[in-house]
Amino acid sequence: MNLLSALFMTQLLYVIGVGGVMDSELCIALASALHYVRLCVFSWMLLMTHNMYMQYKTGLHLVPITDTNISRNFIRYSLLGWGLPLVFLLASILIQYCDKRGMLLDTQDLRRQNCWFLDKNAFISSLVIPGYLMALMTFFYLFRTAVLSKYLVGFQPDNRLRDKMRRKSAIQIILFSKITIVLCICLALATMSKLTNSDGVWISFHIVQGLQGIFIAMLVTCNCQVLKLYTRSLKTRAIRHIPSYVGKPSTSGLNKSTSLQMLTWDPPPDIV
Repeated sequence: MNLLSALFMTQLLYVIGVGGVMDSELCIALASALHYVRLCVFSWMLLMTHNMYMQYKTGLHLVPITDTNISRNFIRYSLLGWGLPLVFLLASILIQYCDKRGMLLDTQDLRRQNCWFLDKNAFISSLVIPGYLMALMTFFYLFRTAVLSKYLVGFQPDNRLRDKMRRKSAIQIILFSKITIVLCICLALATMSKLTNSDGVWISFHIVQGLQGIFIAMLVTCNCQVLKLYTRSLKTRAIRHIPSYVGKPSTSGLNKSTSLQMLTWDPPPDIV
């Protein structure tokens, strides 16, 4: 939920700057806020993979036990997930202040790109470098989780449970990898559009940034098989309400009837 909140704020602030921002204070505030939430996205992605790795490391998936420190761990993750990007944001504002020799509200360069980025030095040192470092650490934990899960699954004597554990770990690792790749591509295009004057790169960044939320939502939905679960729920209701059409064959004469009243569901199913 913290990751989705940061992604939502990224898309919202991106839309605010589409029409251009003329006020200098609002421009620097928008650029700083986008700088912060972009770092929060990478920070929460890293924390999610670290949490997954720690679960496999402690054997929570092999021997079910109750995690008594879940509230404390969540508080620690929250402080790190929202606090670490704040440190980088303060550093970027300091760099911005020094580069402009105290004239922080000089936003002429920022307006050229709709106030979506800070100046070059602050952008590179406090967003691009930390973002890609967190992405590399994310892939590192994904790789270690994949290796560790392989050994944990191999220790499971039950073949059925072993296949279930293997599918579960694969779904998590692949999903986190896809989301991280999408975030890295968007940051790469943002960096190229900031450092170059290429119209093609600028348009590509617009497309990827605008569709980033949809991409990630589709990845989560398809990976979690939400539609499959909902279809299974509808099928269960159909079996309960019309056992003659779905499930076991009916011994009554319902399938031979021509009455339209017998083709309706009573009670009616929920609207999708």
